[in-house]
Amino acid sequence: MEQLERAGRYLKRIENIYAGIFSSVGHDREAFDDDVISFFIHCYHVRDWIIHLNKIGVTARQVDAYIDRHRALKICADLANGSKHCKLTRSLRTDRQPQMVGRERHTSTWLTGDEGGEIVRCKYTVLSNTDFIDALELATECIYLWDLYVKELRAHNSHANEGIVH
Repeated sequence: MEQLERAGRYLKRIENIYAGIFSSVGHDREAFDDDVISFFIHCYHVRDWIIHLNKIGVTARQVDAYIDRHRALKICADLANGSKHCKLTRSLRTDRQPQMVGRERHTSTWLTGDEGGEIVRCKYTVLSNTDFIDALELATECIYLWDLYVKELRAHNSHANEGIVH
């Protein structure tokens, strides 16, 4: 599914940000912050793609129930809605609005001849209720859960079609 693949590409960006990004011209460090929050927006909207593209009749209520069974997806939903909307129009899935509360940046510079560059590594922390959660770990779990759900839906669809004679 295209939206899940897009979210996976944003997960890869977060992994790269954590591992260290090399540049010989410097960085727009706010772009790293944007990539992290954009992951959660794109990841949560896998929900809409499942609802609108499905051919097996899964309902919004069923997808929402799946989200509500998984802490990581609930946090993802609230991060996405909280960052995307000036004022939330739907109720929170968590007790309090999760927020990005921590950002660590480590920069290493180097010089070779007349040229130099830097490697920037970042790490982000999400506060959800009273828990501090590493953003990369949260993002990884969200992608895992959506992958699992899509596979379950495909398996269900496959079993439902076994009895149909073509």
